[in-house]
Amino acid sequence: MAVKLPKIVMIGAGSAIFGLGALARIMGSSRLRGSELALVDTNEEGLRTMVALANKMNQAWDAGMTITSSTERTEVMAGADFVIVSIQVGQREKVWEMDWQIPLRHGVRQPYAENGGPGAFSHTARNLPPIVEIARDMERLCPNAWYFNLTNPLIRLSYAVHRYTNVKVLGLCHQLLWGYAMAAAILADRWDIPIPEHFHVHTDADNMPNFIPVAMAALEHLDIKAAGINHFSWVYDIRDKHTGEDLYPLLRERWLHSYRKDFEPLSREIFQIFGMMPTAGDSHMCEYLNVVSDPITKPWDKYELKLQSWEGNRRRRAARWELAHAIVDGKMDVNELKNLRRFSILEEPVPEIIEALVYNDNYYAHQLNIPNNGGLIPNLPADAIIEVPGVISGMGIQGLNFPALPEGIAELCRRELNRSKIVVEAAATGDRDLALQALFLDPMVTDIDQARAILDDILKDFAEYLPQFHRDKEFVV
Repeated sequence: MAVKLPKIVMIGAGSAIFGLGALARIMGSSRLRGSELALVDTNEEGLRTMVALANKMNQAWDAGMTITSSTERTEVMAGADFVIVSIQVGQREKVWEMDWQIPLRHGVRQPYAENGGPGAFSHTARNLPPIVEIARDMERLCPNAWYFNLTNPLIRLSYAVHRYTNVKVLGLCHQLLWGYAMAAAILADRWDIPIPEHFHVHTDADNMPNFIPVAMAALEHLDIKAAGINHFSWVYDIRDKHTGEDLYPLLRERWLHSYRKDFEPLSREIFQIFGMMPTAGDSHMCEYLNVVSDPITKPWDKYELKLQSWEGNRRRRAARWELAHAIVDGKMDVNELKNLRRFSILEEPVPEIIEALVYNDNYYAHQLNIPNNGGLIPNLPADAIIEVPGVISGMGIQGLNFPALPEGIAELCRRELNRSKIVVEAAATGDRDLALQALFLDPMVTDIDQARAILDDILKDFAEYLPQFHRDKEFVV
């Protein structure tokens, strides 16, 4: 008996950042040929463009897919097997910049303001309601489907789905590539990997043309097993992919003693203090630390911590739309999208995971954000969303068990996970007291009045996106 082909729903498909690459990867899969694909977005114009692009791919690549679309997700979710979600409430660059600026008014200079710091509170609170509402719809319309969450803050939003619904949730991120790229830069002479001058791994759209070739070369030569939490995972084992040689001693010796001192200097410091290599690079790792926002020592200067380039992101978004329209209008061959790296597009292994679940592939995934299930990492909370590699098959998604993290690292992870629970509950209920507690516990906040002022401004400036705090609606609990 033939395997039933899946129904895949993409929510947020009308985004040039998410939709373009995700569509190309899914529709380029020969093993998903003939599947049903439903595209959803509240942006009608963007959705219309992506549907036209999907139809071009479908015809040119003989994908044989049945393509539907809607601005109302419940119209297409019934019977889905996979629901892939990448959404943002508010215009991405505008609200991200506000997440940084609001705390700055009150003396908190965040290093990044996406997944940690006071800005991550507002980021969570905006996105959590629709993220959980999608899962609630899945409970009614496709209760056995997998929810693939690609929306940040990944830990918190994936945990919200896990806590408040019965839906199976998987958080997906490609941040481990930053660990691969750092290791490859330090060990490049082993495989003659060309490294650009002054190479760094800052998470910035303008850096992707330098970053991606190094990261891809690293995947050819290295095997890294890392675990922890999203954007804060740690290398347990690193080996030569071809010979099996343990490269941790050489990596440690070079990075800590002889490599460029200006190369991801905060990561080097943390490596030296705790004895394990962090994987996320300075840009993201710094979000969970309490030593990155002191106005006297100015660690952003000391460690060259770069903010996200919001203008760079806007340019990237505009370039992606230009690419999509060029293909839809017939000015560019759709086959150009078979090489996404040419356009500096990185994507998650979504088709590989779907194929593994459908066809029982025993696919090894480097980076899965899943519930800890009582102890995949034994010294992190049992119900937390943690990040481990795992095996994906017809049985589902099984994370690999790891030894306990060194206690200092585990404590940093536990602080973030436990505080995230409070953030999630505050965002789900609109409880202002919990919201204040979440900001009081934030490692970047050093004053009670400061926490109150930041919360007041977040709730005022983002009022249209935070109805749960204004009692316009009761939300989760």
